[in-house]
Amino acid sequence: MPSQRSALKGEVIALKRKRIVDAARRLFYEKGYERTTLDDIAARLEVTKQFIYSYYKNKTELLHEISMQCIGECLKTQSRILAGKLSIPEKLARIVDEVAQVIISYQAHTIIYLREEMNLDPEIARTIREERNEFDHRTMKLLKEGMRNGDFHMVDERITARCIGGMLVWCALWYRDLGVLAPTAIGQLISQNVMRMVGHHEYKTAKKK
Repeated sequence: MPSQRSALKGEVIALKRKRIVDAARRLFYEKGYERTTLDDIAARLEVTKQFIYSYYKNKTELLHEISMQCIGECLKTQSRILAGKLSIPEKLARIVDEVAQVIISYQAHTIIYLREEMNLDPEIARTIREERNEFDHRTMKLLKEGMRNGDFHMVDERITARCIGGMLVWCALWYRDLGVLAPTAIGQLISQNVMRMVGHHEYKTAKKK
């Protein structure tokens, strides 16, 4: 019983923290970080400011958590696909497809990070840059392996990996939910373009299992 109560308490805390972060994210996106106050966040949630202080020390902590969420999800997605038994071209295509969808799903997080990076604690900013570099480094290794196997043909895998990373991040800046293309269709189109970029023209996006 004690362990069940502890688990339930943890779930309640996680839910409350999520509600605070969601409200902060919407306000940071709408008004900007500097123009948003904790009073604004409390008002959006219809709670007291003290309620927020029970879970976050200040507004900066909220910005940190929001800024780190998207790259964290991108790395998880990339790791899962790299650990699978797909071929090298299939792994690259799947990574680009699914990560594009993650970035669209976390569009507000990405835009807030790009817009408010100057307000991040230098240590947090450095951590996020390192995680973004790790994503690009893993992509570079996959490209290099594909070149060695003859699957890919490009001039420089390092520059290509950076281009792929930039293309993915850019989704957050141009995507608008206008009902023209769903995120899944956008992911597949970007994936097909990347496969052409790396010289694997005959490849078709693998069907998801």
